[in-house]
Amino acid sequence: MELYGILAKVSTFALTENTIELDFIARYISWLIKITSSVGLGIILFTLTLRMIVLPFDIFSKVKMRKNSIAMREMRPELEKLQKQYANDKNLYNQKMLALQKKNGYSPLSGCLPMILSLVIFIIAINSFRQYSAFSMQEEYNDIIIHYNAAVLTVTDEQNENSVFKNVDDEVVVDSAEFYKKIDEIYSEYSGYKSVVKLDENNALKLSVDNDNKFTDTSSTAFIDNIKYGLGIYKDYFITDDGQYKLDLRASNTEDREKEKQSILNTIVSFVENNYINEYIVPEINKIVKEDYETDKIKKSSFLWVKNIWLPDVSYEHPIVDTAESFQTKISNAARQSCTCSCEVTKIPIDETVYNTVTAGLDKQKTQANGYFIMIVLSILTTFLSQFIAQRQQKDQLELQSVDGQAAMTQKMMMWIMPIMFGFFAFSYSTAFSIYMTVSSIITTLSSVLVNGFTEKKNETKKEKEANHSSRSKKNINKIEKEKAIAEVEEKKKQEEKKSKKNKGK
Repeated sequence: MELYGILAKVSTFALTENTIELDFIARYISWLIKITSSVGLGIILFTLTLRMIVLPFDIFSKVKMRKNSIAMREMRPELEKLQKQYANDKNLYNQKMLALQKKNGYSPLSGCLPMILSLVIFIIAINSFRQYSAFSMQEEYNDIIIHYNAAVLTVTDEQNENSVFKNVDDEVVVDSAEFYKKIDEIYSEYSGYKSVVKLDENNALKLSVDNDNKFTDTSSTAFIDNIKYGLGIYKDYFITDDGQYKLDLRASNTEDREKEKQSILNTIVSFVENNYINEYIVPEINKIVKEDYETDKIKKSSFLWVKNIWLPDVSYEHPIVDTAESFQTKISNAARQSCTCSCEVTKIPIDETVYNTVTAGLDKQKTQANGYFIMIVLSILTTFLSQFIAQRQQKDQLELQSVDGQAAMTQKMMMWIMPIMFGFFAFSYSTAFSIYMTVSSIITTLSSVLVNGFTEKKNETKKEKEANHSSRSKKNINKIEKEKAIAEVEEKKKQEEKKSKKNKGK
C-alpha cells in the first residue's frame, strides 16, 4: 500500500507564482470585473467600451460603404448593359466599370482604412483578453489553495478538544503520544493498535515485544493480520511462532537489529496515523473546501448557466479541470499567446500533488458540465446575422462587381465561412470570448441597420430636394416662356395696329 505522507495531506501549501504581467487593457478588464462583481458583466462592459472606441471609424466605414452601394444601385442599368456587352472580356469590363464608378463618385477603397484600424484594435484587445483569462484562472486556483490551507488549520487546530495535532516549525504534524492516548475515542477501528505498540513512561512509543521479538499481547495477532500487507517491505518481517507473531529481523548485529525494529515501529505508526488522516481528517477538509466553493466563498467565474467563464460553454468541459496536466496546459497556452510573456515560457508550473490534494473535495465540479453550448450557438447565429445583413445591404455591389457574378458568390461563401470560423474559436477558446463575439455582433448589426437607414433616408431627402428644385426650375422656365410668348403676341398686335393706322392715313 502506498503510504500517503502526512505532509501531503494536512500541510498547508504555498501559492503558485503568477508570472503573467497584465498589460493596460488586461488591467482595465480586471477593473471592470471588480466594479461589477461579475465576470460576465465585466466582459460585456469591456466589449461595449471597445466598440465605442472603434465606433467613429466603424460608422465612417459603413456610411462610405452604403453610399457606394447607393451609387452602384443607380449605376445598375448601365453596368448591366456593360456586363452583357463585355461578358467574355473581364478585364475590359473592369476598366469600363472603374471608369463609370469614377464618373459617379464611387470610391471602393474609402472604407478600407477604418476597417483595418478596427481589426488591429480588435486583435490587440483579444490578446489582452486571453492574457487576463490565464491570469484569472491561476488566481482562482490560488484561492482554492488559500481556502484549503484555512480548512487544514481549522480541522487540525490543536486547541480542539479531540485534536491530536501540533504545530512544529509551522508544519502540522500528528502528536503520536496524544494520538495513542485518544485512539479508542477518535479511531476505534484501530483500537488493536495498543496491542502492538505501547507508550512508555517517557511518552515514547515502542513495540510490545519480548527479548525474542515476540509480541506479548495475544490480541495483537488479529491486528497484525489486518495491517501487515499495508506495511510495504516489512510485511515479510512478521512470522508466526506458536500462533503468535514475532519479528524476523534480518540484521546480524544488535545495533542494526534495533534500527530495524525502530523502522518497523515507525512504519506501523505512520500507517495507522495516515489511515486516520485519510479516513477522518481529509474528508473533513474536503467538505469545508466544497462548502466554500458552493457558497461562493472561493472565487469563481460563473455567469448565468456557465460554471466557469474561462472555459468553453460545452458539456464536455468541467468547472474544475480534472487533472493538473490539463489545467497547466490550458493556462500555459493562454499565457504563451500573451504579448508580455517570454517565448521561452512553455509551462506555468502546477504541482500535481498539490493540485490533486486541494481539489480532491471538488469531484462534482470535475465531472459536471461547464455549459450547454448556448453561448456558442448565440455567437454563431449573431455572427451569421451580421454577415447576412451586411451582404443584403451590399447586394448591388456584389452582383455588379464582376462580369460573371463571381464576387457575389465569394461573398455568399464568406457569409457561411465567418460564422463557422468564429464557431471554431468559440469551441476552442473561453465562454468569455463567445460573450464578446455575441455582444460585438449584435452591436455591429444594430449599427449597420441604423447607419444604413440614416444614409438611405438622407439620400432620399437629397433626391426629393433635387426633384423639387428641378420641378421649380421647370415651372420657372415655362412661366418665362409663356410671358415671352404673350409679349411677342402683344408686340405683334401693336405692330399690326401701327401698320393699320398708317394705311388709313394714306
